[in-house]
Amino acid sequence: AMRATKEDVVAALKDSKLELKEDRSAVRRPGNAALPKLEAKPLHQKKNTLHAHDGGAIACFKGIPAEQTWMQVKEKLKAKLPEKVNLWFVSEVNDKAQCFVAAPPFDGDMQFFEACEIELGGAKVKGEICYGELLQQTLKTLPKHVRDKRERESRKRQKERNRPILIGNQKFVNVGALRGKVKEILNSRSDGEQLKPEGTDFKLIMALLEFHPKGSEKIQGTKGIKVAKSLQGDSRCFYMVKEGGTEEDVSVKKCIDVVELNPPYVKVEKKGKDEEEEKPAAEKATPSPPAVAAPAAAPASTGDGDAAAKAEEEKKEEGTEDKKEPTAS
Repeated sequence: AMRATKEDVVAALKDSKLELKEDRSAVRRPGNAALPKLEAKPLHQKKNTLHAHDGGAIACFKGIPAEQTWMQVKEKLKAKLPEKVNLWFVSEVNDKAQCFVAAPPFDGDMQFFEACEIELGGAKVKGEICYGELLQQTLKTLPKHVRDKRERESRKRQKERNRPILIGNQKFVNVGALRGKVKEILNSRSDGEQLKPEGTDFKLIMALLEFHPKGSEKIQGTKGIKVAKSLQGDSRCFYMVKEGGTEEDVSVKKCIDVVELNPPYVKVEKKGKDEEEEKPAAEKATPSPPAVAAPAAAPASTGDGDAAAKAEEEKKEEGTEDKKEPTAS
């Protein structure tokens, strides 16, 4: 398929550590060493799935016995869920013996469903959080009012996440700002350059490493942090410099993912009752300015009253003139 000849393969293995058979028909590891131990690579959530269940967990219960229905699933879960948490939706058990449930968000909801195990018809059924195609298919089966609830709760959680966080003794407006700072530290150093132990960048990375899934184990014996090219590709990463001089690369991305899932928010100190009570008391003690009496208003005159008085005076004057008789000259 690659259209490579035998000579091409031999030429490609020229600088390799692999040993080539004399007739060039086979290769083997140096000294015919044993194959490395096969270990499952840990799966890390993609960025677009980190908040897929912000609006409430969607879980699937597989392997449900044939005689059991969604009602039994609901009753068993109700007995395990925290108080005042009621399921939004429970699906019918399908032909694959699966039942899907939708729940409102609550503290530790993801961990609850991942570790949840219910007994149905003598069998133990474990739950798992839905992701990817399974999640998309399940969302399509939810009633519209449940989907609307999830969207509202998701927006609410996103708003709550946009709060300052504290890593070590450094504050960041949100996780995005922390991610930008880490990127800035990487880009501002040359390959092989170590962070100054007394600097804030070193203290930040060391505090961030404590969030690593293997934090305490990883940072044990670390005396320095340096920036260099990663062994896996052309990207750059942080290396921990141990006391014996050995170096070990570390994924800060894993640390930030953990921070994003459970952010260490800055605690807001609430005012005590004494402070709240002092304020209204002080407001009451402040004397109010004395009331000033308004000047008495002049009596209002109307146009009709003035006209009537004038007419009356003219009438009297006319009567007086009528009584006067002319005198003879």
